[in-house]
Amino acid sequence: MTQDDDILARIRSCHGAVRLLELQLDRTERRHVDRLVGAGELIAYPRGVVGLLGAERHVVLARIHGGVITCQHAAYYYGYPQSSSWSVVHIAIPHGRYPHAGDLGGYFYPRTREVVHIERSLELPAPTAYPAAPVPLMLARFLRCDNRPEGPLMACDAALHQSHTTAAAIAALLRGPGSRQARDRLSLASARARSPLETKARLQFHDAGINFADGVQIPGVGEVDFVIEGWLVVEVDGYSYHNDDYQFAADRWRDRELFKQGYRVARFTRQEVENGLIVSEVKEILASRYNTQPT
Repeated sequence: MTQDDDILARIRSCHGAVRLLELQLDRTERRHVDRLVGAGELIAYPRGVVGLLGAERHVVLARIHGGVITCQHAAYYYGYPQSSSWSVVHIAIPHGRYPHAGDLGGYFYPRTREVVHIERSLELPAPTAYPAAPVPLMLARFLRCDNRPEGPLMACDAALHQSHTTAAAIAALLRGPGSRQARDRLSLASARARSPLETKARLQFHDAGINFADGVQIPGVGEVDFVIEGWLVVEVDGYSYHNDDYQFAADRWRDRELFKQGYRVARFTRQEVENGLIVSEVKEILASRYNTQPT
């Protein structure tokens, strides 16, 4: 392996971009880097960062700012569901890393409108680790930062369901501006949610003031998505999971078993949930039971 190949391999092991200072290069190696930049095999960025051609933009931005990716892009890295298309990249940096880190508007000069957050609890990972904020810290910031609760709660539900963190660990990091609203949002998260569709339905029920329990175990049937008012079972069916004959038959069997135990069952498609139709339908079913008009 040539020295050029070795340098490129070391940068590749840092996910395609790194500060040269962290590679601890000697003078000869620095000359090789300069030659690689001149040959177009590496790109030189501000603050002594170099990157391979095609390096992920958010990794490069994290290296330039000396921090890690957080909020929506970090949620995507961890495989959590997304409620919307990718937003502006958010970067977290440790408190006190820069002389004027307390004044975001006066010190940072974003290259592509990225947002930079100060995190007192952040410890930077090694250069060879992917630059993403730890799950609890990322979720605490995401809950405070996004003005739409659905996206952060979908990520929280997925993280809690997969036991990647706990609500207590996230709550412990909720300090500073926006934390009160974030704690209110966190109180709506559920480790029982098995899909983003359930998260969406649960938020709609909550906003409508409907009394429900989610992820309920019913003897002889198993877990159902929601039980409303103790007697109405609501299932939200994503097409990809319920599009085969076996699952269709299993769902029908579950419905009959629930009926035998005194429950009524209402099933809703992904489209009905996403279009906000589930609340009005459920209210009509409840009204028919109690012989009242839906509100």
